[in-house]
Amino acid sequence: MNNNAPINIENLEVRPALCLDFDGTVRRSKRGLDFHEGTADIELVPGIEEKIWQFRNARHLILGISNQAGVAWGFKSPNQVSAEMDYTLSLFSKNPFHLVKYCFHDAKGSLFPYNYRSLLRKPDIGMLALMEVESFQEGFIIDWDRSLFVGDRPEDEACAKNAGIAFQHISEFLTHG
Repeated sequence: MNNNAPINIENLEVRPALCLDFDGTVRRSKRGLDFHEGTADIELVPGIEEKIWQFRNARHLILGISNQAGVAWGFKSPNQVSAEMDYTLSLFSKNPFHLVKYCFHDAKGSLFPYNYRSLLRKPDIGMLALMEVESFQEGFIIDWDRSLFVGDRPEDEACAKNAGIAFQHISEFLTHG
């Protein structure tokens, strides 16, 4: 899509976003590991589908954002990560996500070209910025001041802080949200 294509501003809709980390927030390892090992080891975090749909039904844009540095370390290929994301989305009764982005980079990694610093990688806000552009192209302005970022790790909270978005830990989100 051409970023310079004219947008019909009369039809733009302002919506808050629910930004969700994936590993440890949306999905988890069936075996209780820190990281899942392939699609057979992936399950949704109990209660997450219902909570996401509460926000989607309240007209939030649902955005998935995930660091996938296993690629930079040579543990997984980009195709494996994409297949695991597709599988995760298939676990929902109906896919609630408007957009999902993930970053393969880690500057400490060992596999070229993913072993360089990327502004996409949380705690940076590159994935959120990409989603803002794509949402605008689809007719939505994200109201970041009314948005919520949910995650389970310090880099999730730091990403939310860097973007000026409210943050909730997944445990609080599932019990109070």
